[in-house]
Amino acid sequence: MKKKHLIGLMSMALTASLAAGCAKDNNEGQASSSPSAKPSASAAAEAPKGYNGADRLQISEKPAKVTLFYPFSANGAPKGDMPVWKKAAEITNVSMENVANESITEEVQSFNAMLAAGKLPDIIQGQRTTLAPAVSDGAFIPLDELIEKYAPNIKKFLEDFPEARRAGMGTDGKLYTLTGTLGGEPGKTLPSMGYFIRKDWLDKLNLPVPTNFEQFEQTLYAFREKDPNGNNKKDEIPLFSRNSGLWSLLEIWGATNGWYIGPDDKIYHGKTSDQYKAALTDLAKWYKDGIIDPEIYTRGAQARQFMLGNNIGGATIDWFTSTAAVNDTVRAQVPDINFVAIAPPANKQGVVQMMAGREPIHSYAWGISRDAADPEMVIKYMDFFFTKEGERLTNFGIEGEHYDLVNGEPVLRDVALKYETGLPNFLRSIGGGYEIGRRGSLVGELSSMNEIAKAGFNMYAESDWIKPPFPVLTFTAEERKAIDDALVNLNPYMDEYEQKVFMGAQDINATWDAYLAELNKLNLQSAVDAYNSAYARYKAESK
Repeated sequence: MKKKHLIGLMSMALTASLAAGCAKDNNEGQASSSPSAKPSASAAAEAPKGYNGADRLQISEKPAKVTLFYPFSANGAPKGDMPVWKKAAEITNVSMENVANESITEEVQSFNAMLAAGKLPDIIQGQRTTLAPAVSDGAFIPLDELIEKYAPNIKKFLEDFPEARRAGMGTDGKLYTLTGTLGGEPGKTLPSMGYFIRKDWLDKLNLPVPTNFEQFEQTLYAFREKDPNGNNKKDEIPLFSRNSGLWSLLEIWGATNGWYIGPDDKIYHGKTSDQYKAALTDLAKWYKDGIIDPEIYTRGAQARQFMLGNNIGGATIDWFTSTAAVNDTVRAQVPDINFVAIAPPANKQGVVQMMAGREPIHSYAWGISRDAADPEMVIKYMDFFFTKEGERLTNFGIEGEHYDLVNGEPVLRDVALKYETGLPNFLRSIGGGYEIGRRGSLVGELSSMNEIAKAGFNMYAESDWIKPPFPVLTFTAEERKAIDDALVNLNPYMDEYEQKVFMGAQDINATWDAYLAELNKLNLQSAVDAYNSAYARYKAESK
């Protein structure tokens, strides 16, 4: 079957599903306006009442309220008086009060303060990793029976995304928290980062787009030696990253700095692999030869803007939307810049792949606390955000104000698309776009992309390059303790060793075996065993 662009597929899907909902609304409107179709008083009295997750979305006959803990981070947090949440209250007759402390912007600190305060709010939201210990401590109630009885949309969501069920399960096999999706199809890994290169430099030096490791390396050295920016200085920095350290560059060798599943279906740490050793070996040479930004550990988030704005950066691996947008922001300084996404060059093993991707579900979740007075009402409220109305509301805002339905498809208005600091910030300003359990949409993300970003995103989305993400594992308290106790010493040691090798202070071939031996002394095996114990349960649950 011929592939179609992701935007086209999403438009077709949205058009079909939303048009059906609009047709239903239109038919109901026509029927109610016809005298012969007007129900009798007795029929109206007997009409079914109560939330059903489809055509009846009012949850409570009397105005009701749920309390929500959602920490206030740099991106803010939802509040009950925001337009999206006021509209949700209008539809469901249930309002929301966010009880998180606005003065605490660090999530874990805010979460711990909430737990220590005494009575828990009805709903608690946070990173899945943050919520997991509280699940083990009994802060949340199981959701399985509540969903079966009262939440048809959540039930369907969990059927479509079984990984979401596994992500919210406790070690007893019951479901305690609900995550959502970032958009996309069930089981399909979403693009996150891609390779970007100065196509204008390639053209100037008459070089092809590199398609394998050797060509990529030769291109980087040509950028360093052949003055592609034309200022008669050897000031080009061929490879850079705005992410502190080397982790995003490990892609080039098919390596990772985190946990991975080996060919024997066992879990290992990436910084012990042969691919990681090969990466460090080459990266140390590239650093010595001036191929890599010498301030890669310290330059920080502005590295991309600095490198491209000063016309000295050649290539990076980064997110599509923001990286492609730099073309527009630096064009006044660099008129001919053409920084574009390319396919991943085949790595040293000859494999074209991308380790960095986004699982369909996101890393946040919410659950019902043990202190919730009316769990039935709360689960219905959570279910509302999985309805078509709830999804549109949180993904696009309010129809007629922030978007219009055109042929059944949400089309954002200029008030959203032309927001000074971008669409995500606009959605958050009205209460949408926050990481609550719901089906997300990529339409908003794609709407904020320029053509370079869209081309790159679609190229990766339509490919089979992106490796499946590391599975969502649930740890017992003992497993989590073993991992935390080991990593508190392992992580600083691994980071220190990496920097020393990279900057030439240690020879990797002379020190690698001693490095691995020290990792074992620092209880790496205990963490590996804990991961594999959790992975064994995961595989058993997945059968």
